[in-house]
Amino acid sequence: MPPAATREPFARWSENSRRTALAIIAEREICDVNARFSELNSAHGSWSWLDGPHARVRYDDLSQLVRCEAATLAPAPYLSRFERSGQVVEVRLERLDGGEAIAVVHDVTSELRRQRDLQREREALMHEERMHAMGVLASGVAHDLNHALNVIALRVATLRADPQLVCNRRTLDVLARVVGEAARIVARLQDLARKRRDRPSDALDLAAVLTGAIEMARTESEIADVRIEADVPPLPLVRGSAAELAHVFGSLLLHAREQMPGGGRVQVKARVDRGRVLVTIHDAGEGMSEEDLARLFDPFSGVAGETALGLSVAWGVMSRLGGSLQAQGHPGEGTAFTLTFPLAAPPRRQPAPAPRGERRTRRILIVDDEQDNLEVLREVLEMEDQRVESVRSGPDAIGLFERGERFDLVLCDVGMPQMSGWQVAREIQRIAPGTQIWMLTGWANEIGEADPRRRYVRGVLAKPLDLDQLRSLLTTSPGPPTPQPDASVLH
Repeated sequence: MPPAATREPFARWSENSRRTALAIIAEREICDVNARFSELNSAHGSWSWLDGPHARVRYDDLSQLVRCEAATLAPAPYLSRFERSGQVVEVRLERLDGGEAIAVVHDVTSELRRQRDLQREREALMHEERMHAMGVLASGVAHDLNHALNVIALRVATLRADPQLVCNRRTLDVLARVVGEAARIVARLQDLARKRRDRPSDALDLAAVLTGAIEMARTESEIADVRIEADVPPLPLVRGSAAELAHVFGSLLLHAREQMPGGGRVQVKARVDRGRVLVTIHDAGEGMSEEDLARLFDPFSGVAGETALGLSVAWGVMSRLGGSLQAQGHPGEGTAFTLTFPLAAPPRRQPAPAPRGERRTRRILIVDDEQDNLEVLREVLEMEDQRVESVRSGPDAIGLFERGERFDLVLCDVGMPQMSGWQVAREIQRIAPGTQIWMLTGWANEIGEADPRRRYVRGVLAKPLDLDQLRSLLTTSPGPPTPQPDASVLH
């Protein structure tokens, strides 16, 4: 037996502790408690197991909980957690030598909240690392695909422009259309990688796009016994791309259908709220936990199943448009997606078109390390009666300027070995300030308008190139010289 001098501080602690609740149970009755236990016991609400096979068992108060659990207590100590209205306690029961049981109760709500927050931070960091890795991969794939599509697109353009060619013109038109569709698919790949920087400026009728997506989804949904109910009034114009947003709505409607394998109802509503357009898509499926909702747009999480890629792309599209895509729901209540769209800016008075110079022969330099792209672009420009020279590396291009050669226009690829296109542009501007330089790249969608490297050049053209856009470069007046930038913007 400890001396009285030792027992007295212990007694004071057990009575006055604000963190630890204590109770002594003898013959299935509570015979002694401290103040903290009385405080927890007096609060309203029933207690239930936090998890496990007994999660449905409920206790009216803390006294009933410890009495019932102590009644079946084995000789070994017992530890478990119980929850009441968001509050979580950890209960430790232990049998004493005299047959009594002691219950030690700690409120661990804050501790669990900190653990959950830390886990979310870890998951967010892992998600960012995975998305970065996928972004690097997707960016490289998009670049290579755009280069291949560029060769096909320009070859088709040369065939269509040849009046002496005897072939099926409709076939060439189909090829041109398919190349354009493939380029849009590659752009969605960049959305998945979160690497696109361009923001569509087109003002579009969102109600028409949404209604069209619903009608397309209805056929397959009805086969699966899923009914789509739509409430889509006339809406203000929003900024975006009709093709991209049709893909977004299609992905969300497909996900809603997949959540109801036995059939059900999907509600689609659109409205204007505080200067924004809100669209909600609510399914009647089983719903998701808070943890699953937090990972729904992660294509690696496995939460969304076969629709994971589409949902991730949809999230990327909405972010790039300056809007948002969120998911809400609870188990047993279905899942609701809410899309927020900023309104399109009022139409501006269009400036007078840039003066077009007389169509004349210009001296043009092409810089591209890929032979197929270089050759087809040279052929296209020569068909337009231009004088063209070409080199396959940055040092070769700079060497021409150092020897006194000058060009009306330089078309330079961005991604090249030895020197990047930006470095080539910097050196050309140093040697011949004001040279009109346009960058050609499969990464154009990833280069924002505010990118400081743009100070070197007149603009950036996306591969696959548009023939009409190329022709406009040959007729537009050169305009003011390109300012010579600070070399530090490359670093």
